[in-house]
Amino acid sequence: MVRKSTLIMAALAILCAGTLRAEGNPVQYLPGMAASGGLPREIITDLTNYPNPFDSRKPGMEGQTLISYMLAKDAKVSVEVYGLLGHRVRSWEFTAGANGGRQGSNLITWDGTNDAGRKVSKGGYLAQIVIETPETTVTAVRKIGVIH
Repeated sequence: MVRKSTLIMAALAILCAGTLRAEGNPVQYLPGMAASGGLPREIITDLTNYPNPFDSRKPGMEGQTLISYMLAKDAKVSVEVYGLLGHRVRSWEFTAGANGGRQGSNLITWDGTNDAGRKVSKGGYLAQIVIETPETTVTAVRKIGVIH
């Protein structure tokens, strides 16, 4: 009896040896995948926020967190901050090419207020960043702590 791991190793050996050619390969590439490259290029990278946690009672930049990320290309971006019970607290929308939706580095400042302009309570929050391109939609999530 042949074990599954043995079959997998044999298949990998055949692939690595180059005996299977691209013409006979039944794999179809997904949008954004290059025929020579394998995985699609990540549309969002380097998602972070600083400081984390932050004290929203402090004045100026000390009372804010900077949410930053890199985009591989211009894209429509929406950023929503949720409380841990799933209630939306704050949201932003950015068009492709505008600040927040442009290729390269993007930066959003959150001062710990909700959409009505009132300070949120201390605790944990989730920032959901949704990037929409003609080829795909990608969602990234970041945890943010608010302290008092």
